[in-house]
Amino acid sequence: MSPEDDKQAVEDLANGTSTSTLEEYIELGKRAFILRQFEEAVDQYAKALELLQEKHGENSAESADTWLQYGKALLENAISQNAVLGKADDQESEEPDSLKDKKRFFFGADGEGAEGEDDAGVQLSALPDDGEDEPEDENDGDREDANSEPEDDFAVAWEALETAKLIYSRQQDEGDEIKLKLADTYIALGDVSLETENFDQAILDFTAGTKLKMDILPFSSRQIAEAHYKLGLVLDLTSGRLADAIEHMETAIASVDARLTELRNGQQGVFDQAAEPPKDSKGKGKAKRLVRDPLVRDMSSEQIASEIKDLEEMKQELELKVDEIKTAPHDKTAGTVPELVAKTLDAELNVSGRSNVEGATVNDLTSMVKKKAKTAAPSADLKRKAEDDVESANGSSDKRAKVSEEP
Repeated sequence: MSPEDDKQAVEDLANGTSTSTLEEYIELGKRAFILRQFEEAVDQYAKALELLQEKHGENSAESADTWLQYGKALLENAISQNAVLGKADDQESEEPDSLKDKKRFFFGADGEGAEGEDDAGVQLSALPDDGEDEPEDENDGDREDANSEPEDDFAVAWEALETAKLIYSRQQDEGDEIKLKLADTYIALGDVSLETENFDQAILDFTAGTKLKMDILPFSSRQIAEAHYKLGLVLDLTSGRLADAIEHMETAIASVDARLTELRNGQQGVFDQAAEPPKDSKGKGKAKRLVRDPLVRDMSSEQIASEIKDLEEMKQELELKVDEIKTAPHDKTAGTVPELVAKTLDAELNVSGRSNVEGATVNDLTSMVKKKAKTAAPSADLKRKAEDDVESANGSSDKRAKVSEEP
């Protein structure tokens, strides 16, 4: 489908004249997400969920993947809006240093999607300034409405991801593929909590997701490095967890080193037998390969060299982060949560110049209108039980939604 076809399909959907199928809605959602058109992705996934609920009922097994993608799109949309609102506030306060974006470390998608699709920052156009003094109450009302929208999207993202977790947790006995999706859901839930500064909950979810991934994927997987990095990041923001933060950051480095070893061995014609597809846990022979990093034996010499270069740069960034954590003041108990976050982000920005992430994508976030999937209000089953969440990561299949964590 060409860009023109995509545009026409979107217009048809908006006009209510589309005959798009469920698969087409999902495909349009994926395309929009890759293009960082998160609002559009939210719209398409919401339409897909409506069809899924009409066909299979609420919270069906068939809807789990779409709930996961819907939640991720809502999360990215909320992050983008926060960036826009933060930029506007910075311009009003005339503080140039605070205009810098939060640096988001990118580990790659292990072969899924376009490399860098989750990495681009948001470049913001200058907001118009008409120079006129408007009534104070109108300005305040507009600002409150704008500021409430991202928070609402974060809440809806949480609910969508909780729904995905509920469904995946009931299917854990179906194999490692479902468990990996559950792990991805936990990581996404951790991302929501990290963005909303709920660090204790982020630790629980990142921990659950990391444990599941460690049980399923080879240590050299980029997903392992990413999970430990995120866990280390939130632990660094938590008082009294410095040693744990360093441990997880160093584990992320070790994971990157393991992949580098595989690649360098591949350059010499030596291939790791451990990278072969695993035996099915139910004794049915070879299982579907869960490792999303390309097999070194299937890569060209140019591809191997390119990934080695990428990983060496990634390793350098991680080592800089560990050094930064070790040398930073260790008293994180002073100040409010927002102040602690600001201190950590300031430290991140001090090394952002070393990142090789350059240009940023311009996103049209004007006239933001959030689309919610038509679904029943979240039941009590979706309330969090922290202790059970971590237990579910160890494979307990008799747990309900709250004890269970999409790609």
